[in-house]
Amino acid sequence: MKYQITDAKTRYFNDKQHYLNFLDAWKKAASADDCQLTASQMLFYALVRGKDVRTAFTPITKETKLRNGHLINHGMYEAYESLRRANENFLAPFDGTIDEEVLLKLIDEMPTISPIYSNYGKGIAIAETLIETDERDAKTLWNIIEEAS
Repeated sequence: MKYQITDAKTRYFNDKQHYLNFLDAWKKAASADDCQLTASQMLFYALVRGKDVRTAFTPITKETKLRNGHLINHGMYEAYESLRRANENFLAPFDGTIDEEVLLKLIDEMPTISPIYSNYGKGIAIAETLIETDERDAKTLWNIIEEAS
């Protein structure tokens, strides 16, 4: 499954300086005391930079949560759903470096992220594998999920 937009930097930015201005705005927002970035903004940040979104989220591995039916990819899926409903207020931390047109374009082009249920179907086997492993590296965990899917 595709978890990134490979040519994002050229699709969403006019030139290198535009991209660098965006990165500066992100750094200011991330370090500001009064700004709390949301998971959907983290997802947006990864996508607009052409990064694999799995690098921004770790699957759930806690046994009690998985046995109680939590989505294995809860954080990433909820961020995806929230991003799909984003509006111009969502862009405030980016200090005007990204406009609503780019946001709507990204939303239209972003990869689909489906929920991975832990309590039925293949999700049960994935959840059991995650429970059995002591692995905490996000990349390795996503590989376990991909192999079992």
